[in-house]
Formats: sequence, structure tokens, C-alpha cells
Amino acid sequence: MSSIKQLSIIYDSVNNSNTFTNGDVINGQVVLEVSKEVTIESLYIKCKGEAKVSWSERRNDRHYHYSAHERYFKLKQYFIQDPSKKKNEDPGVILMGGEIYSNVVKPGNHVYPFQFQLPHGNFPPSFKGCHGSIKYLLEVTVDRSWKMDLTEKKEIVFLPRLSGINLMSPQSGAIDKKLKLFTSGSTSVKATIDKMGYMQGEVIRVTSDIDNSSSRDLKLKYSLVQTQSFFAEGHTNRSHSTIFKIVGDPIPSGSKQTVSTNLTLPANLNLSITNCNIMKVEYIFKVYLDVPYASDPEIKLPIIILPAGHIFSPGQNQPDFQPYGNPGAPEWDQTPPQPGFGPSPPGTNFGPAPGIYPSPYPSPMFPNPGAPPPSYTDLYPNPNAAAPEFNSGPSAPPFNPQYTPMAYPNPSVPQQNPVPSAPQFGPGPAIPGYVPAEAPPRFWPDPNTQPESYLTKSPEKHE
Repeated sequence: MSSIKQLSIIYDSVNNSNTFTNGDVINGQVVLEVSKEVTIESLYIKCKGEAKVSWSERRNDRHYHYSAHERYFKLKQYFIQDPSKKKNEDPGVILMGGEIYSNVVKPGNHVYPFQFQLPHGNFPPSFKGCHGSIKYLLEVTVDRSWKMDLTEKKEIVFLPRLSGINLMSPQSGAIDKKLKLFTSGSTSVKATIDKMGYMQGEVIRVTSDIDNSSSRDLKLKYSLVQTQSFFAEGHTNRSHSTIFKIVGDPIPSGSKQTVSTNLTLPANLNLSITNCNIMKVEYIFKVYLDVPYASDPEIKLPIIILPAGHIFSPGQNQPDFQPYGNPGAPEWDQTPPQPGFGPSPPGTNFGPAPGIYPSPYPSPMFPNPGAPPPSYTDLYPNPNAAAPEFNSGPSAPPFNPQYTPMAYPNPSVPQQNPVPSAPQFGPGPAIPGYVPAEAPPRFWPDPNTQPESYLTKSPEKHE
């Protein structure tokens, strides 16, 4: 029987939809419950964003498998680390400062606080498709000698912040077609939609001008088609699905009409993804005439699907995404100084694209040193369950640079003297939560300096 009874992750939401975006700060705790005293080599938590694709094909009675992986960032914080058994970190891992606890953990519940700021960069949104996914995860690992690692994961929903990208211009197209055989004459169609970028659940306003100079009545139709594309090892896998198909009223033979139609997009529609190197999610809106016994004249207009509630109205040059992240944070519209993250085009420095991702200033990294430790009930008044299922989500506007492999700095965690393990939590009066100190001048710790640690204090009854 394992001596570890529970290993779990709890994090605080920053908005009602339980989503996160660039620059948001994730505050949470790792809960470790042990039934007897155990010695742990390392206990750490990671926050990472990555994309994976995988599929198999059969050709000439042989099976071929293709896969690809793309990492956006990986942040890591240690709670317990045996100095004599330190391992080399993977390239690209950013080590965060924090309290280092004793590797001898006594029986009972132990709570380890963590904090990550999501980096700024051109990252795609969370997504789950037929041959791939984009995930943002919190993952805690317990490493013990002569035992298999124990790991617990929790997925968070990431929606990128978009700014400075104008998707409000109307789109239009036209087509003329001469008809033969069973239908004679000609027809022409011109269609216009009010813009290119649409929120989930928003209305597409379509205006169609039809000249039906044919010998038949023709029906005006609309459809929205989604294409998922996956790329791995020089091969491509595409799948197409029709989101909806609408049939309008017939256009009588020999008539001209202007038809205005409002079409509502599904509220759970996947977001567009155009900024991932190994997968894409794209949408084509079609306006066409149903011609019997002949190919249909159709107009194809690409559209971008954006998160609900996070787009601006026509006429504005800059979107206002206040529902994103944590608008209540101080210095919401200012970008704190921090190291560059995320992939960049060849020949450029790492860092966010200029003017694309404004961010909130993060809340303080450490609690008020003078405040007493919070009680267990204060820490967990309403433990949130796993992030709700997120039915995919493509990214946003057509910004798709070719990235070079990630090359993050990799400072090591400064060696610290062991301190008692995280305090046990027992019954007792609730203690008000700490009051955050003023925002530090820099959020990301300097790898050359000793990081400030959380002030911990065990209850008097704890040995």
C-alpha cells in the first residue's frame, strides 16, 4: 500500500469562465497527504503549453504512423529538491523561485503554494481535434528512490489575447455562370458579409444580389465548412465538416433580387487556429445557388472565429478585451518587464510581437511576511474541479510566422538549506487570508540572486 494517500492540484480562477490568457497569474496549491513518514527526492510542479498531432495511414497493406510536437513554454517550480541528486533540466525549462522544504515529509496533509505567470507570446488557444490537440497543463510530480514517479495533471483553458488586428472590414465576392443542357440562360451572384472576424454565437449578416436569367427557379443556399489540417514528418492529414447548411427561398426565373439574411454561429464553435506550425483550423463561408443537373455557382469567403465576448464592434481599430483574464489586477493595461517567451521568427529576438499582446501587471509573487499562515478552510473554501471540457479552439487572425526551435534560458535553482516540511493543517479557527503586498518592480526572479521565499510557520502543535 502506498504511503502517499493524496496528490492534487488546486488553482484560483481569474474570471467566471475559468479561462486564462497571456500575462495572467495562476495562483494555486499542491496538496500532499501521506499516511506515514516518507523521504522524497523531489517534488515539483510544471506549467506548460504544447501541441501534439498523431495519426496512422494504411497504404499497400502497410501501416504508417506520423506524429509531431510543438512546445510553447514550460515553467517549473520545486518544493522539495535533494541537492545531492539534482538532474539536468530539459532545454527551454524556466525555473521559478520558491520555498524549498525538507525532503522528509511527516504523516498528515501538507500544502505547497505555487504561482506562475503565463508568458506573453503568439500562442494558439486550447484545442482538441480529430488528430491532435493543444493543451495548457499544470502537472505535479513526486519523485522517490526505487519507486515510480507519481504524477497528477490538471488542464487549464487558454484563450489568446488579440489586439491591434483589424478583422472588421466587410468581405464580398461575385460569380457569373452560363448554364447549358437541362437549364439554359445565365445567372450571377454577388454576396457581401459584414466582416471577417466573428465571435462564437455571433450573427453573420449576409447581403446577396442575384440575377437569375436562367430557365429555372433557383434556390439560394448558405453553408459554413470547417477544415482541420495536421502536419507531421512531411505529411498532411485534412478533415472537412459542414457546420451548418441553410436553404433560402427560391429565386424565380427571369428575376433580380437582393436578399438579406442573418445567420447565427454556434456558441460552441471551435476557434480558428492559424498560428500553430503543426495544425490549423480554418473556416469557409459559402453563398451559392442550387442549380439542378449542373455545378453550383458559389462564392467562398474565409472567416475567423474568435472567443465569445472578446471582439470589438465595426469602426473600431483596436479591440477591447476586458472580459479576458483578471481586469481587477493593478496596472491592467501595462506590460511588466520580463524575459521574452515563445517562438520567434528566424533572426529575431525572443518576445511577444509588438502591439499584439497587452497584459495585466501580475499580482505579488509572495504573501505578506507578517501575516500568519492561513487555515486549511481558508485555503480551500471551494476547491475547483478539473477545468471544464473545452471543445477545441482555433487561434485567431492570420498571423503565422515560421518559428525556430525554442531556446529558453535555463538557470538552476539556488541551493537552499532545508527547512521543515509544509505545515500540517488541522481543525482550528479560520484565519483571514493574507493581504498582497505592493507589486514588485519585476515579476520574474533574477536567476543570479537568491529568491525571496514564502514565510512559513508551522502550528505550535507540529513538531
